[in-house]
Amino acid sequence: MARLPAVWGVVVLAVIVVVLTITRWRPYEQAVHYSQGPSLHSTFGGRGVVFVGEGCYVPVAFASATMLRQHVNLSTTLFTTAQGIAMIGALVAHFGSSPFDLVIDASSLLFRHDGQPWARRAGALGMTDTCAFRLQKILSIGRSPYEHTLFIDADAFPCSAKLADLFEMHDRLGLDMLLMQEPIRPENGYNSGYMSVKRTAAVQKLTNTWLMRVAEACATEDRVVAGKVVKDKAGHVVDQPRLFELLKSMSESGELRFATMPYEYQACRPEMWRSEEEAVQYMKAYGLPLNRSRLDHPPCPVAHINPFKNPWLITGKVDRFCNTSGLGTVSSILKRILLAGFAQNGTGVRIPDAKAQWCRDHLRRGIRGF
Repeated sequence: MARLPAVWGVVVLAVIVVVLTITRWRPYEQAVHYSQGPSLHSTFGGRGVVFVGEGCYVPVAFASATMLRQHVNLSTTLFTTAQGIAMIGALVAHFGSSPFDLVIDASSLLFRHDGQPWARRAGALGMTDTCAFRLQKILSIGRSPYEHTLFIDADAFPCSAKLADLFEMHDRLGLDMLLMQEPIRPENGYNSGYMSVKRTAAVQKLTNTWLMRVAEACATEDRVVAGKVVKDKAGHVVDQPRLFELLKSMSESGELRFATMPYEYQACRPEMWRSEEEAVQYMKAYGLPLNRSRLDHPPCPVAHINPFKNPWLITGKVDRFCNTSGLGTVSSILKRILLAGFAQNGTGVRIPDAKAQWCRDHLRRGIRGF
């Protein structure tokens, strides 16, 4: 990615500040409501699950939310793009119902300034799609329609009703956040793809500051590690280390209260199965010895496994322990919904051809039928 003049970093930050100011808690500009009847708050007591996804991950989020519905009675919202909203509409037409109560165009929250699209300006600044989506993901945390939210990435597949217990435990602890640690990558601290969050002033400050720091990194590619400025990989801005820095500073100052989820509520991760060395390190991080039975039948309520990066773990591991309450294996659910999504590419609802082909090619490495 071409280097940007320092002034553009200031421009990006200024626009982000204005966007945060004009969008905070205002009605969503681009959203589709699939639920009927009473408000989400009155129906679900202010609790809900927020998924985030775009491109090929929109059908994946549809699959994850479908599995969630088998285990818990919680409201669900998807933050995506305008193309993602169209894809969800097509999938709802195909399957006859929506697993989401609300689908929100996150890009309309980020790329609006005084009624003018900011996306063109972002493109002119060299803003990559990766940067844009990371900003949208962070912004969705501060814009959740719920007082108490479980944020999970599209590729986090619910496997049990223990997710409901996570809300109860969080309430008893009285904290701002419950987080999943990164046992294999301690420099990242915590995984932003699975966390329980309350709508508090401290969380709002955290997400606002986090958003600004990642926006600045999108312009400069700089981040600070152990007091030294380092460069992210070209076109790839890392959001989790910046979250870790803020968690440490705000907790040390007493502004933010958070804790690590107990082992039995953590999401299963690829590190459990990729190699003997990683499995040992993973279990050691939780104070547990390596136990094959525990690895084959883990207690995790969510399997956070990217089907495009590790499809063989879906069929070889997740299918064996993840309870879908009669819907079929996780891989078969993914296959049905992804194939329905890919079939829309001949219509006005499109995943770009090159991206769709990339997704198919990677799925074929572990799941048959693509």
